[in-house]
Amino acid sequence: MKENIQYPYYIRLVKYLGKAIQDTRKTKNMRQSDLADITGTSVKFISDVERGKETIQMDKALVLLRALGLKLYVTPDSIETEE
Repeated sequence: MKENIQYPYYIRLVKYLGKAIQDTRKTKNMRQSDLADITGTSVKFISDVERGKETIQMDKALVLLRALGLKLYVTPDSIETEE
């Protein structure tokens, strides 16, 4: 069984943003078409985001996050680095 991601979730790449959106959408038992209807975006756009396409429109991605009840925070790098 696939495990849900744990929050807070460290997003270093676009694919991690897509994973958070996909995981939350599935947890809410929503199809991509449901999310597209709610947000006024297309299923193709949602699919691109969830697959980690690097050229997504950030304004639309933020709409997806808001619709799913997710927040995106920007913080300065900590002294500790990931190995």
